[in-house]
Amino acid sequence: MRTFCFIIFLIAYTGHADALDLVVDPNPQATAQRFNDSYNRTVNDCKEQDTGAPRGHYYCSGVTLRMVNDGPFLPWTYSPYAKQTGATSWTWMRKDLSISVLAHPAGFVLNPPADALKLGLPALDKGWTCIYTFDGFTGPDRKWYGCGPLNDTAFAPPAQPSTQNSNQQWAFGTCALQNVTSAEQWRQKYPGGPHQPIQTSQCSWNAEVPAQWDAMIAAHEARVTTPDSDYFAERKYFNEFMLKNFPDSDGQEMKPYIAAFIYLPRGAQNFVVRGDYGRPAQQQNGVDNARRFQLKLYQEGYAVPILKVDFSKPAQQRFSYNPADQFVWLGEGSGVRRQYIASATWSQFTDNVTGQKVWSLKVIPTARGKTYQANDRKAIYLELQQFKGADPQWREQETMPGSMESQLNCIIDNYPGRGDWNLEPFRPLVSASEAKAAGCNPVPR
Repeated sequence: MRTFCFIIFLIAYTGHADALDLVVDPNPQATAQRFNDSYNRTVNDCKEQDTGAPRGHYYCSGVTLRMVNDGPFLPWTYSPYAKQTGATSWTWMRKDLSISVLAHPAGFVLNPPADALKLGLPALDKGWTCIYTFDGFTGPDRKWYGCGPLNDTAFAPPAQPSTQNSNQQWAFGTCALQNVTSAEQWRQKYPGGPHQPIQTSQCSWNAEVPAQWDAMIAAHEARVTTPDSDYFAERKYFNEFMLKNFPDSDGQEMKPYIAAFIYLPRGAQNFVVRGDYGRPAQQQNGVDNARRFQLKLYQEGYAVPILKVDFSKPAQQRFSYNPADQFVWLGEGSGVRRQYIASATWSQFTDNVTGQKVWSLKVIPTARGKTYQANDRKAIYLELQQFKGADPQWREQETMPGSMESQLNCIIDNYPGRGDWNLEPFRPLVSASEAKAAGCNPVPR
């Protein structure tokens, strides 16, 4: 077995006065190989490490992943809809599942708990509730963390036989209640069609009963085609694996469990999911999203690799690591690899309005920074903040946090042809319209 460990580096962390310990993956190639090994490990009798109790297949095999879009939020935190549901949706895939279509172009993956425990890494082995053969149309109208029948407001899960392990209080599924214990029974009960779409009618399998995982895989693989009324109910599409939210949390506890960010090749579909509130699905570039995710997690103290997931490759090469994909350097000397900022230089001038000497940061973007400034502005700002945010000129003069980012956004919006961006931390934080009216140079009142 490959050896793997986390190395601790001390870095200056922008946004905080104190230094932060950065947890770094020093061997991303080994991480990619570990996920390839797990993806190809078709083990159906996982055992809990300390008790030997049976666990669901996810515990020691396959890959558990969560695909998310990028936006003005941290990708591992809970959306308002997930908070209402009490759980988040994941996908579990393995070599013996024909899944080749995922919900979004980018996301993140977890180590199987058994692998994590062997390596001394954080293992997310509690809170898993149920898994659906296909997308389960989950939301707050499915009780018990998305696992109950749709629109049954009175539903309360009764006691049912389950394996005795450390996750038994959360694991639950409705298939056993409906006398569905095999793939053939599932197929007969859920033929699909406009009057009983599989997405909304299917039962959920208990996350900790190995035989139910076997049935889920067989039922999924038996579904070769599907009518338009049963979208997502075809074996190339993703299943849905539910994880109970951390109590009284916005999801920040997820950070230590993220082993890598992943992305699909260019052109991957981006589906509208429940909770998007009718917003159309916009095409997003997976690798760009993954880079922004990686940088956001780096800002939180964790440096993990970006891996490509390519379903056109042999199963043994499903995951791959490419240094060119990374926004953050990994291993020794880790840190942000600047892609958008060529240089940033401080100078002083006397402000005509205040008569005070103030600092100005002249930023020269790279060719990539100029080309992608409109789409990647948040990543550009985070890179600039990591690069220069700890400087005393920025730290001491930006009395209104967010002013530097506001100026950058103003310049990108109103002067996209500029080859340099001049930002002054002393300037006030104002609305976008006020900043535009001031030529992106608002003055203190």
